[in-house]
Order: sequence, then C-alpha cells, then structure tokens
Amino acid sequence: MRVKIQKSLSRGEYFVSFQTVGFNEEETEKINKFGPPKVDFSSDGLGEQNLEGLDISLRFDTQEQAEETVNRIQNLIRENMDQLRAKIDTFSGEEIIEL
Repeated sequence: MRVKIQKSLSRGEYFVSFQTVGFNEEETEKINKFGPPKVDFSSDGLGEQNLEGLDISLRFDTQEQAEETVNRIQNLIRENMDQLRAKIDTFSGEEIIEL
C-alpha cells in the first residue's frame, strides 16, 4: 500500500493529510476477497475510515502533536495492512460430492 502524507505549516497551525495512492497486486486481490481494511480514527474525531479510499486532513497546534499523530497513524495503517496480507481464503473452492 502506498499512502501520500502531506504536511504544511500555515499561520502557526500544522496540517497533515493522508491519502491512499495505491495497492500492489496481492493487496488488491486480498481487498477483493476480504474487503478493504478499516482504521479507527475516533481519537482524531474522524471515526472509522476505509483504507481503500482514505483521504483525511488534520490540524494541530504544535509540531510535536502533528509528528506524533503521523507516526501513530502510520503504525495503525501498517498494522491493518499486515492483518489483511496475512489473511488466507479457506472458504472458496469447489467440490463434488456423491449423495
């Protein structure tokens, strides 16, 4: 998964945005089977967000708050994508049975 992180400082406020840029072939296949992973951004006032179309912006009063949040969100996204990558489809298939 690729995520674009934009940071800017304007009028003494720190802005950070996260936007999904794309997924590799394996991730796309897993998303098509299991659905897109979701991340809970409730502590940031944004609720649960789907990573497939992630596009969020946050504002902070200090650089330290912004940087801590960037690191926390990166870790949340990484954990959720690791969980998706680890999933195995044990359901799909075909069988012929005699009754």
